[in-house]
Amino acid sequence: MTPDPLSPAPLPPRPWGPAALVFALGLAVTLSLYLADRHRQERRDENRIQRFMDRVEGSLHNRMGRYEDIVRGAQGFLALDHQVTETEWRDYVGGLDLPQRHPGLSSLAYIVPVPNQELDATLARLPQLQGRYHRPQADPMPLRAPDQDPDRLLIELCEPAAQSPGALGLDVGASHTQRVAAERARDTGGAALSGLLFFTNGSVRQEAVALYLPVFRTTTPPEDPDARRAALKGWVSAGILIRPLMDDILHREDQGLTFEVQDSFSAKGPRWLYVSPSWPTGAAPVAVHDLTFAERGWRIRYALLPAFYRTEGRHRSEWVLLAGLAVSASLALGLASLVGTRARALELARHMTGSLHRALARNRSHLEYTPLAVIETDPDFLIQEWNPAAERIFGYTRAEMLGRDPRILVPDEGQEELSRRRKGLVDGRGEGIRISLNVLCRTGQRRHCDWYITALQDEDGRFAGATFLADDVTDRQRAEDALRQSQKLESLGVLAGGIAHDFNNLLTAILGTTEMALTRIPEDPWLREALQRIEATTQRGADLARQLLAYAGKGHFAVKPQNLNRIIQEMGDLLTVSISKKVALQYDLQPGLPPVEADSAQFQQVVMNLVINASEAIGDRPGTVTLRTRAVECSQAELSATFPGQVLEPGLFVRMEVEDDGCGMDAETIGRIFDPFFSTKFTGRGLGLSAMLGIVRGHHAGIHVESVPDVGTTFILLFPASEHTALAEATRPAQPAPASGLVLVADDEAIIRELAREALEGAGLQVIEARDGQEAVELFRQHRAQVDLVLLDMTMPRMGGAEAFRLIREMTPSVRVLLTSGYTQQESLDSLTDLPPDGFLQKPFRVRDLVAKVQDVMALRKPS
Repeated sequence: MTPDPLSPAPLPPRPWGPAALVFALGLAVTLSLYLADRHRQERRDENRIQRFMDRVEGSLHNRMGRYEDIVRGAQGFLALDHQVTETEWRDYVGGLDLPQRHPGLSSLAYIVPVPNQELDATLARLPQLQGRYHRPQADPMPLRAPDQDPDRLLIELCEPAAQSPGALGLDVGASHTQRVAAERARDTGGAALSGLLFFTNGSVRQEAVALYLPVFRTTTPPEDPDARRAALKGWVSAGILIRPLMDDILHREDQGLTFEVQDSFSAKGPRWLYVSPSWPTGAAPVAVHDLTFAERGWRIRYALLPAFYRTEGRHRSEWVLLAGLAVSASLALGLASLVGTRARALELARHMTGSLHRALARNRSHLEYTPLAVIETDPDFLIQEWNPAAERIFGYTRAEMLGRDPRILVPDEGQEELSRRRKGLVDGRGEGIRISLNVLCRTGQRRHCDWYITALQDEDGRFAGATFLADDVTDRQRAEDALRQSQKLESLGVLAGGIAHDFNNLLTAILGTTEMALTRIPEDPWLREALQRIEATTQRGADLARQLLAYAGKGHFAVKPQNLNRIIQEMGDLLTVSISKKVALQYDLQPGLPPVEADSAQFQQVVMNLVINASEAIGDRPGTVTLRTRAVECSQAELSATFPGQVLEPGLFVRMEVEDDGCGMDAETIGRIFDPFFSTKFTGRGLGLSAMLGIVRGHHAGIHVESVPDVGTTFILLFPASEHTALAEATRPAQPAPASGLVLVADDEAIIRELAREALEGAGLQVIEARDGQEAVELFRQHRAQVDLVLLDMTMPRMGGAEAFRLIREMTPSVRVLLTSGYTQQESLDSLTDLPPDGFLQKPFRVRDLVAKVQDVMALRKPS
């Protein structure tokens, strides 16, 4: 239709309306991005500050804990009966190597209280103090007058002398904060920290604090303050230099943050202990935390430094706002210029659309950042795209894989499934396929992946290629398998513990009856031999019950610091005779291992089971079993990868390996080796590895098995290292004298009550019986004035032993109570940590053991 020349011309388009709308939308998007970026930056800064605070406070706790351990070691050294000489003290402190290993610890001193009237005699008696008595030169608080206190606190010994040349003879009692700390340590029996001090060495004055620990004349600290004051021998004091301690913590830390420390327990209000030289002038702290060390509070104040904002990757959110404004304004102006003419706009739109499609074809940025392996092929299934995640998972580079068929990633057993899936893609039946397949990496390692496959079509609907997305789920699958195995073992452990408990009750009756019969039968050799066989068989049943409890993780552990190398070496001869003569036993033990908290006997059982198992895996042919120990530092990532599903905290561990070159095992066998009575031999061999697993779990250790068929097996055990040293064995107390009195026996098994009655009455005691906890409480209420001891079983109907024990103790706190149970002492007394009994006897027990235990408990002195 020809336009009418008389008609009015169309109004020109108004470009500013759409431009204003675009500008408003741009401002909204910019504001959203600005707020999101600012929130993200604030969260990042908060996390960074929190990590800094956690590291600083963790370092402070760690160092102060080490200092207290050193002082406690010196306390034990000084608690000996003889007088420690200056040479002995110098040798002891020199062995600690304080300047190199603990730069913040200036010295260790021994301080003795000296009454004012004995000062001259004491100075004359100790050669190293003659002519050396002096008082502090400087102190944050006024010094105490010489006659203000009844005694002086003199430094008798102090090392290293080079770091504190003027310490000997110093009257630290003149310092108010040191005297208060020393008296608090004396009255509480524990460690006490002083406030701010000034240590002077010539013209140099350093800020410090002193850590005090009392030394008593008795082997154990007395129970009440008056007794502790009477038994006081002196104090061990550690001088801690504040600035070297704080500088040592800071020099490896984030240089964008700093901190200062206040003594919040100071008598004159909070006092600065450490003032950071880099603290920004006039800056307020970003966080304030209160910590407690040796009953003294420190306040930590944290601040940000200018360098905090110059960290790589950090930017100011205002730049996002400015960039958004600039982009929004540019878009609005550009749109205004485009709306001027429709033809120009259409042409420009076509041009932009073409550019957009070409840009999308050239640059798919998501391929660079997605964690999934992305593989795109052409219609012939030749690879056209291979992203970085595929390089990481499969090990092949992009250049190596372009133009190749991806079937090289699939092992032989998966080729048939792959071919069937490809045919479905070509035929149009492959929309959204999801399968799980194993893949072969470049190194030959197998990984398990979930695959998501989609067919690509051209504009005519014809097959144009395929997209393969692969998610590596190997680690997740291993963790799930480990969790299932852990849950299975836990269920079996609960069942085994319950069976062992009831089994122990039965064995107690059999063992006690047999023992009583042996004491009363006539001289009949055949009958005596038969009863002795019953007793021996019952003992084997008791050993089986203990193995069941060990498998359940409820075995009795006498845990103390142990040197695993020494235990393995002591077992050398026993291990050699326990394995085949064709098997060579080799040791690769790292010297200087840190100790671990372990039960020596239980650990020997673990080593014996593993070595015998390794020897049997080798069989009748020559082979080698290697015992290897190492001290290793493990991170959380390493623990999660090697010991999935096991609760282990990162830190220092002692790693023990038992390696053999035997027949090895496949994955299915490894998944069952810890099941009770499972064996790869022709018949089951019992609870060896099952009980060993219970022992390992009871020690909070980790276990991992690596095995290759026809190559060999390695059992790896990881024990948390201990900071303590081995303790001396306690001497056995003398046999108590026979006792007399009335014993209340409570047990739901009649035969056990009868055995206890006969045995205790035979030992000169009187016995009354109760069938359960409720009856025991009633009988005790009637005879509370006559009952000398209560023998309670922990598991009884109506009312258990623990509840009955608490009610009896409420009526008469001084009555002696002996508990028995088929479970171990640790398991049985878990609910009585606040109210421990006078003794515990685990079933099954012999009659003579019951009598001896009752006599031991009745010989104990109880407060009236």
